[in-house]
Amino acid sequence: MIPLSPVLAPYAEGFLEKGEPFLVYVRLQREGGVQARAWTRGQFWELGRRAATVLRAHGLRKGDRFLCGFGENRFEDLAFRLASAMTGAVPVTVNWQADTADQVSYKLEATGCRLVLHDASFPVDMRKALLERFPLLPRYDVEGLEGEDLLPEPDFCADLGEGDDRIVIFTSGTTGNPKGVRLTYANYENNARALGGELLGLKPGQPVSVLVVNPLHHTNSSAVTDCLFRHAPGRLVLYSRYGTAYWQVLAETAEKARGPVFAFTVARHFDFLEELASRDALPVATDRLKAAMAAVDFVIGSAPVGPTTVQRLLKWSGRVPMVRFGSTESTFQVAGIPVSMPQEARLRAFERGWNAPAQPGYFIGRPHPPFTELKVVRGIDPSGPGFMSECGAGEAGYLVSRGGHIMKGTVQDGGHAPDSVHDGWYVGFRDIGFFLEGTDGQKDFYWVERDSALLIRGGANTACDAVRAELSRFLEERYRVGPADFDLAVVGLRLESEHEDTCCVTIELKTPAAVELGPELERTFVRQAREAVAKSCRPDRLRFGPVPRTFKGSVRVAELKKAWLEDLAGKG
Repeated sequence: MIPLSPVLAPYAEGFLEKGEPFLVYVRLQREGGVQARAWTRGQFWELGRRAATVLRAHGLRKGDRFLCGFGENRFEDLAFRLASAMTGAVPVTVNWQADTADQVSYKLEATGCRLVLHDASFPVDMRKALLERFPLLPRYDVEGLEGEDLLPEPDFCADLGEGDDRIVIFTSGTTGNPKGVRLTYANYENNARALGGELLGLKPGQPVSVLVVNPLHHTNSSAVTDCLFRHAPGRLVLYSRYGTAYWQVLAETAEKARGPVFAFTVARHFDFLEELASRDALPVATDRLKAAMAAVDFVIGSAPVGPTTVQRLLKWSGRVPMVRFGSTESTFQVAGIPVSMPQEARLRAFERGWNAPAQPGYFIGRPHPPFTELKVVRGIDPSGPGFMSECGAGEAGYLVSRGGHIMKGTVQDGGHAPDSVHDGWYVGFRDIGFFLEGTDGQKDFYWVERDSALLIRGGANTACDAVRAELSRFLEERYRVGPADFDLAVVGLRLESEHEDTCCVTIELKTPAAVELGPELERTFVRQAREAVAKSCRPDRLRFGPVPRTFKGSVRVAELKKAWLEDLAGKG
């Protein structure tokens, strides 16, 4: 047996039982059909070795980075992530839901990638643009992966350590360009203990089925799949994307499963479920689907879980959902509702938050010490008031976290320790929350709002600044005004949904020519912009008024939200 690196060994142990089922890849067709393929753990380990051959053949060694250029979730993406532990090469994510050619180019330059992976789902125009800008950068079409040779085990990277980079995942980019978060093997080992051991309660050798539909370019699916690499016998069901057939595959999986079934979802999926039911368009009989859902633990993240979502889960499954909280910088898992928490206790905890006297909050569970810690503090600015001063029960403040899950840093920080970490505590969530004392004496944590310029829609975050830039370009081109004629800002408010932000646009008309356009903008801007801009940037509401900014030029988000709420209250 060839000695393996300390970080590859846990993965290799997860693939020792060669005949155990491992992956079912479900490709949802645009016309509604389903294609499914399956691999045992032995077969997928070999697929990882074939991917490792590709990386080595292109000259990649320990620490070298490669770009994962896909247009949907792909099984080859997972194979190359396994191969990275064999070779030491580091995958870099592309947000196939939102990234433009400029953003992907920025990621290539910021990370110094030496190889671009792609498949047929990666947009052709994107591939052409990257080829024009980086003509010498090698490319590899992953659809030829299964014809490659196996990398010999003696060629595996032997000196890969816990502090080495496991992956680079880019954030949404709340200010300017997104940050490339460097997460290490130690981060993912810690995450596996917090997520798999503490949240899901997995025991060694316990069969489990896990359904993954969220994009692999997010920290969500990256962490879940990495955890399943390590846990055998664990069966992973990976969807190419969400579609109506999701519910059919879920029912089939639950009916055949050995052991518990977990489905990682966002609240929006249950809006879709209700909409399908209202149109009598479910792909499986209602009674059968409800029986299957009663055997599934739904783990919801990425947006607050309110009364509507909880009631929908109770209606469809008879179960109160699990919830998880975290971020890219914290390797996904910080806190959550563990599977061991009784159903009634979960519901009581949710209700206590919704009915909190000072402000309503959304239950996000508990941290997982010693792997993750969580607390609420009055200030996160070292030069400001209340820095790291802990809040009391029910007092709103900033959520901060400490533990082995906190990122190594970003590709932009030049190797320096991130300035968002103080004494081990990560203060960069910019999420407002509070805690209440649970009936067992432990702290239950609640999320209130985000103190940053992000929109939460479709279970994903979009930077308000990116939305502002696209809407400003549209305004200039469609209405023939210049950048000096107006100011534009965007905030997200939960007006129509408890877990989806409404995109609220404020336009400040700064010149007489712009003021003359006011009535036309009021009549046409929202409708025409929704038809012209990217889905993630579509506006929902418009108001006219001043855009409050700091002396540095950044939007005063809290002030702008307050102005919106006052306007809405005045209109009844």
